[in-house]
This record gives sequence, C-alpha cells and structure tokens, in this order.
Amino acid sequence: MFNSIEHSMSLKDLQSLIATPQMSADAIMRCALGVRTTEMEAYCALATGGPSSVTTVAERLGKSRPTAQRLLQNLVDKGLAHREENLIGLGGYQYIYSAVPPEIMKLAVRESLERWYQRMIRELDDLPSKLDEMGQRCLKAS
Repeated sequence: MFNSIEHSMSLKDLQSLIATPQMSADAIMRCALGVRTTEMEAYCALATGGPSSVTTVAERLGKSRPTAQRLLQNLVDKGLAHREENLIGLGGYQYIYSAVPPEIMKLAVRESLERWYQRMIRELDDLPSKLDEMGQRCLKAS
C-alpha cells in the first residue's frame, strides 16, 4: 500500500510534538510519514480538487510547474498519490495525479506509529546493556 520511506525526526522535534496541546494534520503527517508541509499542501490540493494535472495543482498552490511536479512525484513515491497517463492528441500524453483517500492515509499513519512504537519498546528493553556498554567505553577512555 504505502512505501516505507525512512525519515528522521530529531529528538527535539519529537519532544516538541509530544508537548503540543493540539496536533495539526500537518504535524501528524510530518511525524508519522515524513511528509513536508508543502507536500501536505499538494496532497490537500489533490484530495479536495480531485484528480489533476501538474499545471492545475501548480495553479492551486501558487507554485511553479517544476515545483508542483516535484511535490506530486514525492507524494507518489511515498504512496500518498497515484499517477495515471492520459493520452492526448497526436501521441502526446499528460499525467493525472490523484490522492489516496484520507482513510487510507490514516491507516498508513497508524502503521507507521505502530512500527515506531515497537522499535522504541525494543530499544527500551536494550537500554540497560547499552548504558553498560557506554560506561565500559568511558572507563577505557580514562
């Protein structure tokens, strides 16, 4: 369904996000799926405006065509949008992009958070031995 693209969020970013009283959709997507704010805007342009060409999305976002194309390709790469090729006259073609439904995105966020949670539990279980290793290295260094 969704491409598992690893993304990194600093500990400071994560702590800030956790401390936020009310999380925005933008913050959730950045945290769980590694989606940038501009990519979220492009997703919303597709989700609300329906299947669209790069030019149409660029106009909706007030961005250049190359920027819109890059944003849409990033969404496709992350599994948040689909791209179809439409044939136009004389052998030409045009790509039409469509957003995955929000309910599908919600499942992707849930899966990502579950993977993160399971990893944190494993890391927490290993914490005593990691601290011991750090202590041993400190003793050798002195």
